[in-house]
Amino acid sequence: MIALIARAHLTPEASAAVDQLLRENPIDPTLNRFCKDRPTDLMADSATWADDARNIEKTGEWHYIDIPLAIDTGAVLAGDALKWCPPLTDGRPGCILTAIDYESSILRDAKQPGAARAKALRYLIHFLGDLSQPLHATDNHDRGGNCTAITFFPEANPDSEKPKNLHAIWDYELLARELASTKTTQPEYARKVDESFSSGWNMWGQAKTDIPGWVWESHKLAGSVAYGDLKPRIPIEPATAGLADQAGCDMERDKVAALHISIGDEYATEALPVIREQLAKAGYRLAGLLNQTFK
Repeated sequence: MIALIARAHLTPEASAAVDQLLRENPIDPTLNRFCKDRPTDLMADSATWADDARNIEKTGEWHYIDIPLAIDTGAVLAGDALKWCPPLTDGRPGCILTAIDYESSILRDAKQPGAARAKALRYLIHFLGDLSQPLHATDNHDRGGNCTAITFFPEANPDSEKPKNLHAIWDYELLARELASTKTTQPEYARKVDESFSSGWNMWGQAKTDIPGWVWESHKLAGSVAYGDLKPRIPIEPATAGLADQAGCDMERDKVAALHISIGDEYATEALPVIREQLAKAGYRLAGLLNQTFK
């Protein structure tokens, strides 16, 4: 949906350049794609590639930045996010913040091979989407909400399967439920979001690219909404590196499960307006970045 929103705001030159790069350097047809009902729009089809290829490309760390939830966004400078973004052992970018900068430089370099620039474009389409999801910019010793156990709309599904994790709820569960309940397709929903936030184009689509600022923006939303609106709230852990091993993840999941947190209409009413705005921001910011790149 973010790719479709961006597409609607590309200049004719940028739109043509994007399609040419993606058409002339297609995705490996042997790659197992999670989304089987692949869209015809090349940008929308490319939007999920970075997840499909993350193990092959060894870029799992590029999809997030684990800034502790305890960090007060009101007392930080934009560059402080780099503290939580050490490079990988091979010198490559270590988080979404530096990965966006790295791939942007490849895309802007017309001397780079077309295949490399097309890959960079696919990464940027995906990462601007990931960055707009607050739990890709925060951690509470729980891998950005992945190591949690929360009941999701139990009144509608009294015999539902095992509890969801907060990260998945923000990645797609809330949106999927919204689409199903309104009988709306993803392209239709993208158009409605675009129409609702059209006044934000000048502010978000034509502003200077500010990846560190967008990181802190998402991090703040994680604290105020994604975690902040939970009842009861999950205790905020000390601002240290998150627990990365499986034992730590299991321990955190058990701690959250013991709180018996349930997400229903009240939480969705607070979260969905934020999600819709984040979709619009990401789409407009992606369009702005690509318009400048292919100017």
